[in-house]
Amino acid sequence: MSGELAGRLRERIAIVRREPIRDAGGGASEGWATIGPAWAAIEPDGSGDLTAGDARAASPRWRVTLRLGADVTVGDRLTWGQRRMRVRRRIDDPATPDRFTLHAEEER
Repeated sequence: MSGELAGRLRERIAIVRREPIRDAGGGASEGWATIGPAWAAIEPDGSGDLTAGDARAASPRWRVTLRLGADVTVGDRLTWGQRRMRVRRRIDDPATPDRFTLHAEEER
């Protein structure tokens, strides 16, 4: 994906991050907190590993392009409509310094 970026970012997503939540007794559990919305370009990127577990349950994978500056790390979750995706990899390409690419796997 090269060239103009703004016209390609057509999908609205939410970036969600796992955060510890303290209860009244001082214990902690894991919860999810919304970091914020972002505009993204989303393309199919195949399906999950067919050799792991039940091949019929392989999860779809997505390639997500965002403008540089969006706060996303590996392990974060992206929500896109009714879809929930876990970020598996982030690629910052020096040839395209205005954007970065995420590889995400849909959670079911």
